[in-house]
Amino acid sequence: MEAKREKITAAKKAKKPGRPSKTKALEEKIVKLEKERDAVKEQLLRLAAEFENYKKITSRNIENRVKTANEDLLLNLLPILDDLERSLEAGKKSRRFKTLYEGIELIYNNFKTLLEKYGVEPIESVGQPFNVDVHEALLMVENDEYPSNVVLQEHQKGYRLKGKVIRHAKVVVTK
Repeated sequence: MEAKREKITAAKKAKKPGRPSKTKALEEKIVKLEKERDAVKEQLLRLAAEFENYKKITSRNIENRVKTANEDLLLNLLPILDDLERSLEAGKKSRRFKTLYEGIELIYNNFKTLLEKYGVEPIESVGQPFNVDVHEALLMVENDEYPSNVVLQEHQKGYRLKGKVIRHAKVVVTK
C-alpha cells in the first residue's frame, strides 16, 4: 500500500505545471454549462412573456373587430327603425288601417327592444342645449320661447351604441 501511495504522489508531482487537471477542466465545463443553461432559461422566460403579450393583443384585436362589426350592422339597421317610426306617425293620422298600424307598432317595439339589447339608445335632443358631439344642425331659426343654441326640432334621431355616438341627431337650433 505504501508503494501505491508513493506512485500516486510521484505521479502528481510529475504533472507539468500550468496544465489543468481533469477535475479543474470538468469544473470549468460545469460552470460554462450552467451559464448556458441560465441564458437559455432567461430566453425562455422572455419568450413566454412575449407570447402572453401576443395573446392579450390578439384578444383585444378580436374584441375590437367584433365590436366594429356589431356597430356597422346596428348603424345600418337604424334607417329601418326610422321608416317604422314614420309609418307609425302616418298610421296615427289615419285609423282606416288599424290592424296594419298595430302590426307595424308591434314590429317597431320588437325591433327597438332588440337594438336596446345590444346597447343602442336614442339621443334626447328637443329642448336640450345644442352639442356638436351629438347633434348636427340643419337649420338655425329665431324663437322667443327658447334661449339661443337650444334644439327646437329633431328631423332625424341620433343614437349611441354603449355610450358612443354612432349617428348624430339632425336638428333645428334656435339663434
